[in-house]
Amino acid sequence: MNCATFDKNADYWQRLSRLEAGRAEVLKFAAQGESIDVILNFLCAKSEEFNPAMKTSVLALNDDSQTLHPLASVSLPKDYCDALEGVAIGLGVGSCGSAAFSKKRVVVEDINTHPYWSQYKPLALKAGLQACWSEPIIGSGGKVYGTFAIYYGEPQSPTAEDIQFIETSANLAAVVFENWNHRQQLLEANRQLSQTVDDRNKELEQVNSELSDLVRRQRDNEASRLEAEKQVTVKTLLTGIAHELNTPLGTAMTAISCAQNDINGLLSGISNKTLSQSQATALLASLEEKFKLTESNLYKSSQLIQIFKQVDSSGSFQSEAKFDIGELLTELKTSYRQKTGFNNIAIEVNSAIRCRSRYTLWQILSALVDNSLVHGFNGSNRGHISIGVSESNSHIHITYHDDGIGIAADDKEKVFEPFYSPNKTKGKMGLGLNIIRNIIYNAYNGSIKLVDSPVGVRFQIALPK
Repeated sequence: MNCATFDKNADYWQRLSRLEAGRAEVLKFAAQGESIDVILNFLCAKSEEFNPAMKTSVLALNDDSQTLHPLASVSLPKDYCDALEGVAIGLGVGSCGSAAFSKKRVVVEDINTHPYWSQYKPLALKAGLQACWSEPIIGSGGKVYGTFAIYYGEPQSPTAEDIQFIETSANLAAVVFENWNHRQQLLEANRQLSQTVDDRNKELEQVNSELSDLVRRQRDNEASRLEAEKQVTVKTLLTGIAHELNTPLGTAMTAISCAQNDINGLLSGISNKTLSQSQATALLASLEEKFKLTESNLYKSSQLIQIFKQVDSSGSFQSEAKFDIGELLTELKTSYRQKTGFNNIAIEVNSAIRCRSRYTLWQILSALVDNSLVHGFNGSNRGHISIGVSESNSHIHITYHDDGIGIAADDKEKVFEPFYSPNKTKGKMGLGLNIIRNIIYNAYNGSIKLVDSPVGVRFQIALPK
């Protein structure tokens, strides 16, 4: 090998080495997100550095209009590049228009004689171009991004090495286009996401504002509702007290009337001298019984009247001396035995537990018993009721249970609603559970809840100490 040949080979390998280094730089720029025109101009420059006899260019294809647009070139005349702006692709439209249309390489060795260049030959010759090889830039899925073209100033046929060169350059350009396209999609997705987030934030602000208004209105409505329920509760209590007052007063009046008859009989017997000692004794005993009954009922009426004083003008319940719940339950049991003949109330109190607002608790428990008798036992006395009382550090706990017909599953969510009744046709209703709940809340700041029971109904009442 002579020195000239050696120098020629050495120069080739040096140029090839610089070309490969340049192609590596192209990939690096793409990974770093450099502008696509900068990257492809760098690719053209490195290609022409490898072979100074050729000129290169990259045309981008617009998918919508199917037209080509100059994107990169470092040595082609500007007038020539400007003339290619917006050229529609098609078979016979130069090398690049034909390659983009057919998705195949187009090699024109001599622009002077090739039919594809008949329309553009004057333009090419003016730019000093006489050969043009064009390779379509095809990405994944067969998408055509544009063309990579090599021009020569003289007619030129490609060698196998030239074909490999143009293929490799077009494939590298495809990687750049794909990367750029994905970045644009990502940027657009981020933009849309940012816009969506901004829109959602505005919507959330609007929703939050509307929710705040709604919560405020609900709070105001709830306060109004509670005040109305409180007034209904007070009215119901007073109505119940008045009703309870009528019973002892009526009994007292009846006893007084009967006593008056006994007195008249006694006076008549004395006046007529027909009264025997045994008759006198019987009349006096009857009078004593009636006077005791009158006294007892008048005392009870007096106690009921005191209840009116426990309710002030605002509807709140004033403090009252504490009482023994066990004693109240015993009286309640005795009262129902005497009043209705019902004697099946079992009482369980762990110890001497004391509570305030005696009559209020009497009203609550008697209302529950009335509801059991009317609704749970269908007006009969054949059922059983148990009332248990215990206490914790902060509350008194009352468990009320009957073994009646219970409450239908569909009605369990409605038992504390206003005006609820399982059977409104059954005569006396007593205090509804809604009223009972309101009394417990307003008088004690307590609570009542219906709990599951295999038989009958079971209520749990909690009263703060």
